[in-house]
Amino acid sequence: MKSKFGKVILAGGVLGLCLTTSVAAATIKELQGAWTMNGTKCEDTFKKAGKTVEFKDRTASTSTGLLISGSKVTGPNAVCTTKSVKKLKDRLSATLSCTDSMIESDMTQTFKIVDANTFQRFDPFGDNMYVTYKKCDM
Repeated sequence: MKSKFGKVILAGGVLGLCLTTSVAAATIKELQGAWTMNGTKCEDTFKKAGKTVEFKDRTASTSTGLLISGSKVTGPNAVCTTKSVKKLKDRLSATLSCTDSMIESDMTQTFKIVDANTFQRFDPFGDNMYVTYKKCDM
């Protein structure tokens, strides 16, 4: 069975698809592409396939990447789309619809756009705990 961890990883990327913040303007165009967790290398997670970028091995338990295309975010274990988004001070909160190979579920995820190449996904159980994602230049 797939874990919810993959869905949580996806959530951070999906949130910025239609929004802006006072920290950094983010549009769909700016958030398209490949993202990986801080501390991991883009070339270890993704590969070029012609003009597109894809996971080297999407099923690997060590995959920490997100591919954002349009309103969909593909991660190691699931695909999420945004249902609704609201601004909460310097953060954004989104309700996401996520599907893995067995389950479809909705969840809420909070994140902050730091700049055009960085965002933080906050842990739902700890306000000061977050994972940082960096955009891959591929």
